Amino acid sequence: MLAQAYAAAGQHKTALASYDRLARLAPKSAKPLADKALLLQQMGDMQAADEALRRALRLSPLNGSLLRMLTAAKTPPDDPIVARFKEAWEKQQLSAADRIEAGFGLAKVFGAQGWDYLNEANALQRAAAPWKIADRDAEVTGLLRAMGSGPWPEAPAPAADRRPIFVTGMPRSGTTLLEQILSGHADVQGTGETGLPLRACYSVLVQNGGFRDVSGLTGAELATIGQRYLDGMERFHQATGVFTDKSINTYMIMGLLHHILPQARVIVVRRDPRDIGLSIYRNFFATGTHGYSNDLADIARYVATMERCVEHWHAARPEAFLEVRYEDLVTDPEPAIRGMLDYCGLDWDPACLTPEKNLGAVKTLSVDQVRSPINPNSVGGWKRHAAALSPLLETLGELTAPWD
Repeated sequence: MLAQAYAAAGQHKTALASYDRLARLAPKSAKPLADKALLLQQMGDMQAADEALRRALRLSPLNGSLLRMLTAAKTPPDDPIVARFKEAWEKQQLSAADRIEAGFGLAKVFGAQGWDYLNEANALQRAAAPWKIADRDAEVTGLLRAMGSGPWPEAPAPAADRRPIFVTGMPRSGTTLLEQILSGHADVQGTGETGLPLRACYSVLVQNGGFRDVSGLTGAELATIGQRYLDGMERFHQATGVFTDKSINTYMIMGLLHHILPQARVIVVRRDPRDIGLSIYRNFFATGTHGYSNDLADIARYVATMERCVEHWHAARPEAFLEVRYEDLVTDPEPAIRGMLDYCGLDWDPACLTPEKNLGAVKTLSVDQVRSPINPNSVGGWKRHAAALSPLLETLGELTAPWD
């Protein structure tokens, strides 16, 4: 726990030393080594992470989580560890939990030849944590109805010295890259994915299992949302001045946040939903956190709920946010970055062009990708897997039109 506290506070060297101490105290336990490896990956030291994971796998040879972490960086199919897990998979020697994570790891190693691993891993995870699109639809419908009712009361002006830049969009849409770009600016602090924007709003909006109409709230209640958010950011993330917040669900309430915190800026990252869908389906999310991710058709349906939210704010408060296309950002970075900085009221900083040099820890699935220079390598990647993605493509329908 102490090592995790040091890591959360950004004291990475102290945290690593704590994990080493724990490993010495418990030489037969793989966990301190796994925790150390995770922090090293977040810091961008993939080689040291690889070494720690291989040590952990000697202690826990069929730990699926360790294999999945190992494959976050390129791991060749002929690696002895991969061979061991492949044999264990075929002989049904893995527990259900290990089989899920090992399946994602093996699928990454074998690429286009790994879809059987990927499909089974996703099916097992869905069985472990069932999910229904109807629940998501009901949440979005209720929330948009509550925010679309009548004029909103004015909230007292908040402290203007704290200026959040909310970066939002679907998972795997490029939000981590965009935050790394912005937090590379000399005047911007990166805070990662805090989850606080939606929690602050729901703390006031949710009542008796439903949503209160925003038009029926008082100005003081709206101000409470803003204050709870800013207080939480300062308390848990030491966020002051200009800072980014990459909470992906912020698009649901971005118009309300702009009303409450007019000094804030919101950037919505848009990406071809076919590339998003492929990336979501073949990446492991902690069981129960992104239930839609295990079914290609459900991923498309989830994308549609985001589109509903963005369309709502386009109609209601178009001034509340800026949209940035991932494809434009990675193909011709400078114009896109200059546009974002202008929107955020920030001067040009050439450091924004080299986010791979940003030393901030990355606590998302993009730990490896964001350590490379900005590039368009993943644009259109879905085309190589079109046949396997047919449930996604069919369900998306016209949602792909802007990218065709």
